[in-house]
Amino acid sequence: MAVIKKHYNKPQLRSAIIDAPSEVCIFGRGTGKTTKVLARKTAVKYFDTMPRGTHVILNATFTQAFSRTLKELIRGWQDIGYVMGHHFLVGTRPTEKWIKMWNWKGPFAPPLDYKYFISWWNGAVGQLISQERAGSSNGISIDSISGDEAKYFNEEKFNTELMPANRGIIPAFENNPYHHGITLTTDMPVGTGGRWLLDKVNAMDKEAINQIWKLQSIKYTLKYVQFPKASKSTCKEIEKQIKVIDEELNSLRKGLLYYHEASTIDNIHALGLEYIKQQLRDTSKFQFDTQILNIRPLRLEDGFYPDLDENYHGYFAEHESYFDNRIINPFNSELDCRKDRDLDIDAPVHIAIDYNRRIHPIVTGQDNGKEIRAIKCIHSLYPGKLKEALKLWCEYYTYHKKKIVYYWYDHTAVGGENETEKYLDVIDALERDGWTVVPMYIGKAPGHETKYRMWGRLLSEDGYYKRVFRANRENCDKLFLSMGLAEAEQRKDGFGKDKKSEHDPKFPAEESTHYSDAADMMIFGMLECPHLSYTIDCKGSESMMMQ
Repeated sequence: MAVIKKHYNKPQLRSAIIDAPSEVCIFGRGTGKTTKVLARKTAVKYFDTMPRGTHVILNATFTQAFSRTLKELIRGWQDIGYVMGHHFLVGTRPTEKWIKMWNWKGPFAPPLDYKYFISWWNGAVGQLISQERAGSSNGISIDSISGDEAKYFNEEKFNTELMPANRGIIPAFENNPYHHGITLTTDMPVGTGGRWLLDKVNAMDKEAINQIWKLQSIKYTLKYVQFPKASKSTCKEIEKQIKVIDEELNSLRKGLLYYHEASTIDNIHALGLEYIKQQLRDTSKFQFDTQILNIRPLRLEDGFYPDLDENYHGYFAEHESYFDNRIINPFNSELDCRKDRDLDIDAPVHIAIDYNRRIHPIVTGQDNGKEIRAIKCIHSLYPGKLKEALKLWCEYYTYHKKKIVYYWYDHTAVGGENETEKYLDVIDALERDGWTVVPMYIGKAPGHETKYRMWGRLLSEDGYYKRVFRANRENCDKLFLSMGLAEAEQRKDGFGKDKKSEHDPKFPAEESTHYSDAADMMIFGMLECPHLSYTIDCKGSESMMMQ
């Protein structure tokens, strides 16, 4: 039988050596937290050791589950030998042939509908749960919980809705230390969301962890150093010693939490030195510190949006029926506006665009008279052009009912001598797709000091404006990143936005200040341009005219 060698980096090996039932991993970019750590833990320690159990794969939204997490988990499972369609099924009721092949008895608590379930070869199931679906864990008894991108999880919902369900009482699992285990992985939280995960380090029993390290070292020596050279009688004695060690390890692991952090450099053997050098060149110091070195950010120095709080100003909003009516295919995750619960399909939408060669970001919003919401961010990257971004936008909003769009733009879209009038291209593309475009020309772009003070008033909700600002955290993740990383600088005329990231050709354009600039334009127009009136058309309320 051929031996297949696989590379595991240090944090992945740490996870496997400690093998705690509960684990919190704060890992930098490219460390394999999903495909290596979470996939192995769910498959080998949860599903395999608890036949017929019910396990939860938690997501902030189903968008996250079907566009990112699920396909990475499947990649990880297949990498360690589990074959989709053979060892496990996704989103479908097991066939008679599959049931017969595995003598499959199913879970102790079988679901009526297998749409959001992964069926494992031994009768275990993994249920995909979204925190956006209220009550999705009601009435079930969970045997383990796992989740990726945990920085997006709502702590209160996690503790009050999911944790009480992690209570399955199954005699067959009584001595299994992994019963009711919880494994959460994520990269370093850079905003206000996810900070509760960092506090989990205080719940770790460091003495138990150290004892496991020592016992694992002894076990390794016995199994791989002494055993191959020992006589038959000595081998039996070694096997007895290993059995005693395994029993002690199980005892130490019962109820144990292991918290650990890792930087991208921990995976340098797989990624290579050049990757680290490239990231050092291509990212800002703040990004390199948090995303690569995995250093905890205390606060962003000189932030241009210092009052932005992703927990307070952000939200998640999905229509349950959208996913209920879709066939689950983790490798084809094209989604459209029908999934967005925060989109009023009977009301107009607003857009603003930032124009440059490297990226064309489009920020989409709606105004219901009480809240101005940023509901979607769409962009095209070079060599894609403005027309590609508009094509993506039109495809996403194909099913929007009221095809009226208020298009906010300033002098940078009008152009001057020998410059393209970009606003005409935008209007033409949208009208050809069936939209009625209302041009909202704000004139010369406001100064940075003006925008700085506008956002300060709006985000702090000091009463200056009658409306508040909110943004969809799933759909506008790049906007939150762009605003969160935007630094302010002192200038002669007040505060300015530091735009160095825009001029660095190696800096990721979608993470620079371009998205924040588009949001600046739209919000400034809505709040500070009373001469540009527009209709607020909302369900359940009378239409009104902004003055």
